[in-house]
Amino acid sequence: MIRNNNRLLSAFTVMLGLFIMTASVPPAHSAGASHADHPLQDIRLGANMDLTAEVRDFGNDMNRQLLDLREVEMSLESQIKPWLYGMIFLTRPSGEDMSIEEAAVIADLPRGFRLKAGKYRNEFGLLNTIHEPERPQVSLPLPVEEFFGEEQLRETAVTLGRLTDLGNGYRTGISTAVLNSDNDTAFDAGQSGSKAYAGKLYFGRQTDDIAYQLGLSALTGKNNTGGTTNIQALDFRLLLEPEYARGYDYSARFSWMGEVLFNQREIAPGTINEANGFWTLADYQFMPAHHLGAGVEYTQGRLDKSLTSRAYSAHYSWYYSPHGRLQLQARRLDVESGDRGMEILLQWNIILGAHSEQPFLSILPVDEEM
Repeated sequence: MIRNNNRLLSAFTVMLGLFIMTASVPPAHSAGASHADHPLQDIRLGANMDLTAEVRDFGNDMNRQLLDLREVEMSLESQIKPWLYGMIFLTRPSGEDMSIEEAAVIADLPRGFRLKAGKYRNEFGLLNTIHEPERPQVSLPLPVEEFFGEEQLRETAVTLGRLTDLGNGYRTGISTAVLNSDNDTAFDAGQSGSKAYAGKLYFGRQTDDIAYQLGLSALTGKNNTGGTTNIQALDFRLLLEPEYARGYDYSARFSWMGEVLFNQREIAPGTINEANGFWTLADYQFMPAHHLGAGVEYTQGRLDKSLTSRAYSAHYSWYYSPHGRLQLQARRLDVESGDRGMEILLQWNIILGAHSEQPFLSILPVDEEM
């Protein structure tokens, strides 16, 4: 453990030094640029504490009451050059050591292309790129957890993408990635040593009154020395009055979002388990920064599709600051593993310094302002 902490501290120190050195060098084309005189202006620090409480009633032997600091997150970001952005996110989940959640650079390339390299939340589906404290609900939807695990898809990767503005509010995008297959749930922690490959298509439009986004994702990789996992996802978002609470997370007056996932997993040579799942969530902001919502989840087992699980939930959220919230969620679970009953979840997201990381490809302009 001491060795791991020393490695982490060394990596963080080196990357901090690189950020400061790079930010302090003025661009060749602009000797009078403002950050030449103030080299640290482009360094942004953030911190986030995610305090959760949980009460479960799953029967006589499965009741639980828990108060936990679910995650502490610290961020370091820099607009190193006009075309180059870098970030490091350190996280300490409950009961674990501090580790690097994300450490990557994003470079704007000629002809509208964009490159992202490092370790980060990969472009797949709707929720994978969202940090845990900022998900629309306290809990993670059942099919996402079943197919990717609690940490989701967060691999060392190189992603190349391109956003195209079609005019009249329409935008489309495409990205493709090569990534490590280290995910425990989808790829058995990369036992085969093979790389995984992912791609996503994006389409969306935003006007003053309405916005919508559609996505199609695909992922393939070896789950062990002889098997393959293929996962696809269809996702959508519909926003009415998308800038009703401008500047706040989830600013739309009404939002409806969801995802359908398809998992084909080779569990033995020539034997494939085809499991599907979906989740959907509606959220209504009845007054600025106050939300009510409800959701439905369903999934089949990734190793045995006859094992099905479902959940129904409702939530109330109060955003006491643009990025900080209190959320109360009630969730009825019926899981094949035996988790059957009601759980009450309370989240207090304490923002000591908000991070400003934006989507790799901003299909909806409202996402650029969060």
